[in-house]
Amino acid sequence: MLKIWGRRDSFNLQKVMWCVAELNLECQRIDAGGVHGVTNSTEYLSMNPNGRVPTIDDDGFVLWESNSIVRYLAAKYGVETLYPSEINQRAEADRWMEWQSATVGAVMRPLIITMFRTRPEDQDPNIVNKQIAEVSRYWGMLDGHLATH
Repeated sequence: MLKIWGRRDSFNLQKVMWCVAELNLECQRIDAGGVHGVTNSTEYLSMNPNGRVPTIDDDGFVLWESNSIVRYLAAKYGVETLYPSEINQRAEADRWMEWQSATVGAVMRPLIITMFRTRPEDQDPNIVNKQIAEVSRYWGMLDGHLATH
C-alpha cells in the first residue's frame, strides 16, 4: 500500500493528497513534520535526507519532493487522465507545476507565514495587504488560463 508521510497543514502534502484523491488511490498517511516530529529521526532521514514532507513509499519505491511525487503517481496510475501521453499537453502541465512551485510558492510562503504562523498582534497590515495583492495577481493568471482550458 502507498504510504505518505506529512502533516495536514503542509501545502506540499495537500498537492500529493489531491493527486491521490483524483486517482482514487488507497494510501496510509502518517503524521510527520511540524508538531508531529518524525522528520528528524534516523529512519525518516534515511528516506528523505532533507527531513521535510512529503515523502512516499510506493511498494518499496521511496520518493520525496511534492511535484516529483505528483508526476510519479500520475505517470504510474493516471495515464491519459492526469498524465497526458501527448508531449505538448504534458509539457504544458509540467510548466504549470513548475510555475506553482517557483512563482506562486515563492509568494505564498511569506503570506502563509504572516497570516497563519505569526500572532495577529505581530502582523503588519500593510505587509499583509501587499502580500495578498501579489498572490492575487498570480492566482488571477491561473484563473484566466483555466477559463479557456
